[in-house]
Amino acid sequence: MRSAQRKARIENGKKKVHIYGLLIKVFIPLVIFLSIILYLNLSTKYWNDHDKFSFAFQNSEGKVGVVVLDPALNEQTTLIIPGDTEVIVARSYGTLRIKNIWQLGVNEKLGGGLLAQTVTQSFLFPTNLWSDCDMSDVWKFIFASKQTNIPFGDRLAAGIFVLRINAIDKTEIDLGVSQFLRKQTLTDGKPGYVTAGNISGRLTIYFADNNFANKNIKFVLVDATGSHIVASKVGQILEVMGGKVVEVDKRAEETSFDCEVSGNNPDVVKKVAVLFSCKKIPDKSNFDLEMRLGTKFAKRF
Repeated sequence: MRSAQRKARIENGKKKVHIYGLLIKVFIPLVIFLSIILYLNLSTKYWNDHDKFSFAFQNSEGKVGVVVLDPALNEQTTLIIPGDTEVIVARSYGTLRIKNIWQLGVNEKLGGGLLAQTVTQSFLFPTNLWSDCDMSDVWKFIFASKQTNIPFGDRLAAGIFVLRINAIDKTEIDLGVSQFLRKQTLTDGKPGYVTAGNISGRLTIYFADNNFANKNIKFVLVDATGSHIVASKVGQILEVMGGKVVEVDKRAEETSFDCEVSGNNPDVVKKVAVLFSCKKIPDKSNFDLEMRLGTKFAKRF
C-alpha cells in the first residue's frame, strides 16, 4: 500500500515538473512574444496627443481629400477635393485629374505617397501620411485599411480621438462647392476644376503646426536645385506650417545632392525631415531650421 502511495506521489511530482517545464519553455516565452507584438502594434509613431495629425486619402467612392485632427482644439476637419480637379502631379508625372493619381502611384510602386506629395505641393496641405480610408467609418479606418503608411497604433489612437469628439466639432469642407476651385474645360477637353489662383489662407490655416505658434520660427533655404520653382514651393509649405523663410541662398546646382536639414530647434528639424524625407545632420545653425536642397530633391519633388 505504502509503495503504491509513494509511486503515486512520484508520478504526481513528475507531472508538476512537466507542467512547470512547459510554463517556462513555452507559455512564458509566448506571453513575452505576444506582449512585444502588442506593444509594437499599439505604440504610435506620429500621433502624440498634442500635434496635429493629417493624412491624404482616396476612399472606395473615389473621393480625394485630407483629414486634419487637432488634439489642442479637439477638432476634426476634412477637406474634400473633387476627383475631377486637374493638378500637376508630384515627381514630374505631368498633369492629371487628381482621382487618377492613386492608381498611378500604385503602378509606379509609390503607393498613396504620390497622392500625398501631390496634395502637399498643389494645395499646400503638408502631409506625408496616406490611406485608402477616410474617417467617415472610423472602425474601417482602424481595422480595414488595406493600403496605408499609417501604423496600426496611430490609426487606433486617431480613431479613438475621433470617437471621443462631438459631432459639432467635425467639419467637412468641399472645395468643389466653394470659391476655392474654379470650373472650366480641362486639358483633356472635358469639364472639371482647377485651383482659383493662390491657395486661400482660410484653408491652409488648418495645417499650422501647434508648436510653431507664437514662437517666431525662422527658416533658411539653401537652393542648389537648379530650379526656380522648387525652393519657392518648399518655402510656401514651410510657411503654412507656421514658420517664416527669412533667407533663400541660391547656389550652383548640385547634381549628386538630395536634401539635408539641421537647426537649433530639434522638433522643427524632425517634422520637416519627415515631411520631405530629408536627412537630419548635426550641423550647428543660427536658425530654427536650415534646409539644403539639391537636384535629386527637385527630381522627386
